[in-house]
Amino acid sequence: MTQASTEVQIALLIHAQALQQREIEENKREAEADLKRVTDKANADIKEANDKIDALEDERTKALKWGVMTLGTAVMGMAYWIIDKVIGGHIR
Repeated sequence: MTQASTEVQIALLIHAQALQQREIEENKREAEADLKRVTDKANADIKEANDKIDALEDERTKALKWGVMTLGTAVMGMAYWIIDKVIGGHIR
């Protein structure tokens, strides 16, 4: 009877080990799925942020070009006005 008990105990231990192994594998699959979901979400957030940065950089570049053109036009207009006043004899 002792040997049967030992065999039963061994069988129960093997069965428990198999159950634990299945649970570990299931937990591993769930963790991998969670990691993939989180990684995909992070990558999407990074892409969205990079797209926003690119859009802001483009907008900044356009604003700088507009500002330089406006300033250049103002400087040229003022230079024309000064030259007109000097040549016209209004300034001595």
